Amino acid sequence: MVDSSPENDPRRKVPRLPAVFAVEMSSPSKKRRCGVTRNASRKGMLIVTPSRFQVGDALELEVHGSGLMGRVGARVVRVEENTPDSREVWRYRLAVELEGALSDELLDAALDRASRAKIGVA
Repeated sequence: MVDSSPENDPRRKVPRLPAVFAVEMSSPSKKRRCGVTRNASRKGMLIVTPSRFQVGDALELEVHGSGLMGRVGARVVRVEENTPDSREVWRYRLAVELEGALSDELLDAALDRASRAKIGVA
């Protein structure tokens, strides 16, 4: 069976890593909306949020994790609505393409947390 999930898409130029960051999102019409990432790379991320955005929306993101913070512009490239039986806490999933890059420090922190979770280290 082939894994066809977006984070494992063979066309993806930069692999996504499991990542949990708090994200504050702002667009021209929606200010300071919250979200949490599910995965991230230098060029994109998947965010769950209670706020609905549209494909093409320009966002300013403030990404927080492991005592670090980064700001980056992004554009919404996919919007999915979670089903009522979803285990996700919020209604929408946004795939965003970053206009800059997440810092190596933030990505390293995500990778470190993911590897610790796999081996059961707190």
